[in-house]
Amino acid sequence: MINRIYPFLLLILILASFFHVQAIVLGISLVIIFMPLKQHLAVIKTTRIFAALLLPAILGLIAGYQNSNYLILKDLYYFAIPVLFILAGIVLACRVDIEAFLKTLVFAGVLTSVMVTGISISYMGFGALLDPYSAHYAMGIIGAPGPPIALACLLFTWKFNIRLFRSRWFNLFVAINAFGVYMCASRTYVIIMGCFMLLLVADKVKKMWVIPTIFVMIMIAFLIPTDIFKATSSETFMSKMLGSFNELKMGDYNTEQDINLKYRGYESFMALKGYAEGDTKDWIFGGLGKLIDLKTFVRLGEDTDFQYIPVLHNGWLYILVKTGIVGVVTYILVFFGLIITNWKKYADAKGKPAIRMFAALTIGCIFSLLLTNYIVTALFNVEMCIIMITLGYSYLNFNSLVFRLKEREKAIVLEYAKAY
Repeated sequence: MINRIYPFLLLILILASFFHVQAIVLGISLVIIFMPLKQHLAVIKTTRIFAALLLPAILGLIAGYQNSNYLILKDLYYFAIPVLFILAGIVLACRVDIEAFLKTLVFAGVLTSVMVTGISISYMGFGALLDPYSAHYAMGIIGAPGPPIALACLLFTWKFNIRLFRSRWFNLFVAINAFGVYMCASRTYVIIMGCFMLLLVADKVKKMWVIPTIFVMIMIAFLIPTDIFKATSSETFMSKMLGSFNELKMGDYNTEQDINLKYRGYESFMALKGYAEGDTKDWIFGGLGKLIDLKTFVRLGEDTDFQYIPVLHNGWLYILVKTGIVGVVTYILVFFGLIITNWKKYADAKGKPAIRMFAALTIGCIFSLLLTNYIVTALFNVEMCIIMITLGYSYLNFNSLVFRLKEREKAIVLEYAKAY
């Protein structure tokens, strides 16, 4: 009976993240993790690879121990977020069967799509259907990447002939979630959807290194100053998409208008400059609790100006400033190690469908987090909890299925040896 509660808790957690109610999201995650479970310690031990992500934050105290205790605790909270949500996903893998989990993600995407559409229409009327970006801007920052994750689950189950719904329901849910991605009018969600869509055809590429190389090149492109995608306006969603690179790039900021138009690039530029001005200890370990000096007052709230900020939009520079090169290297080793391990199974056309599906979901979640970490500090953002939970769930199921397959193969070999 208690296991039937978990899909409901997951659904409530995702809906709470839609409205960015952090207390409910974190509370439900902790309930999922700490509710009694057989072999609880053994389950938690499977998160060792992700627990390594906390080590750079602890080492960051070497250079940051003299900073404000409040800011240190705040940084520790942010660095604990990915481990917390991934652990919640791992525990859910022990509680909820595969069909129930995937269906819950699909239903969450459907509800999220309906909600964002309804709220958009309530703000702007039916004109919101033609201009979802204006509606999204008018109703403020709410949302969760439920639709792109739900759409990814539906498409991957279709790809591997795993039947979740009857044809008419499958087609309806695909249409609703695709429309939900459109109505969310979020560059971040488009990128997430793009990561999964790329993986749908990636296994057809014969060279295993091609897709990871393309992904790395896309990540590097975010760092290169360019005016190729410069947009003349920021009033439409398409112009915001085209202006993303221009907004994020680091360069010269001669006027207050330059700073405001390219604020994310400006804060990244100042963060990198502050990091470069540190000593060797700061370069290696960063400084937990460290503030980024913008050298000028910037309007970040409705009526509040800030010169010093504790958190960046660029999650990779946030890691660099707070935990130094040790932190960046640790995150790269952990996540790219998982990509390599899962990619081998996903690219194996003769592999078991369930193993390949969870390998794809794991890779897609990691790609999404690593790429959007440039824009919205995705790894430390409660809004992205559904991606991190899906990552944890897929990680444990992938390893469990691979282990069972190896044990079965060993048993067959032993039986064959006994026979001869």
